[in-house]
Amino acid sequence: MSPSRGFVTMATGRDEYYILAANLLVSYKRFNPNPLPFAIICDRKNEYTESFDDVVMLDNPSCSFLDKIRLVDLAPYDETIFIDADSLVYKCLDGLWDVVKDAPDFGLFGAVLDPESPLGRIEIERSGRLRERMRFPCICQGGMYFIRKSPVLRDFLELCQDILTHFSEFQKPGDPYPSDDTIFPLACSVFGFRPPEDWWRLFCFYPESKIYGMDIKSGFLDYVWTVEGERLGPECFFVHFSVKGTREWPYKREAYRLKCLSEGKRPSLARLAAIWCLSESKRWVKRMIRWKEGRLLKSRS
Repeated sequence: MSPSRGFVTMATGRDEYYILAANLLVSYKRFNPNPLPFAIICDRKNEYTESFDDVVMLDNPSCSFLDKIRLVDLAPYDETIFIDADSLVYKCLDGLWDVVKDAPDFGLFGAVLDPESPLGRIEIERSGRLRERMRFPCICQGGMYFIRKSPVLRDFLELCQDILTHFSEFQKPGDPYPSDDTIFPLACSVFGFRPPEDWWRLFCFYPESKIYGMDIKSGFLDYVWTVEGERLGPECFFVHFSVKGTREWPYKREAYRLKCLSEGKRPSLARLAAIWCLSESKRWVKRMIRWKEGRLLKSRS
């Protein structure tokens, strides 16, 4: 029997995250005519989980990034690709299986660093008691992970949990809180799990990108990853908006268009205008609050 394959996302806590996961699923089905099973890992069943092929219950959730550590043992298929719920698909994802075919049993998407580079030195310095076991320093972007079920993942998960429990030993300067994209790279460096490919050609990370064009109807994307300044789009499989980014106009617009497409309706210009006004007004209020807080701090100093 051939190994089972599929995708999974995660939602815990507020309904907001379940809505994001449901939007991700709809976008996946739009661009994948022969979809593989798509599961959700969650802390409860509700109207948003009904459309997923499999529902995996998460006990004692932290309702934070740290729940993603549990992917190692909760991934539902023999080979599973995780995509963050705050993402939308813009292309058939079949090509991702070619990317991960030679991946280690846990594949993160990032880069192996030069040990003499500034980032490489930071990763080595924070490794603490694990330094002698490190094979290489590496980093990742937590929008996607690959998990292949194997016995070694039990030991890998134990190391991840040990890093989390004693995270004060492994902190980066200015980064006091543990997260999946600080724990997984250190564990992968110890186990020799090299990233199968860097992430930035596979998906767009919205907070670090300048978007020139985005259309969920056609799958068109045109953007620049501001870190490298390279114009990208055609090779990108999905956009990882981040939770903050999903509260902004581009995501709200695309999610509304996606809903209309799935229901066979034509988007309403009035509704689009209302979404834009609401998004912009919220952003303006936040700017004003930050400005007033800055003025207050300045006056006190």
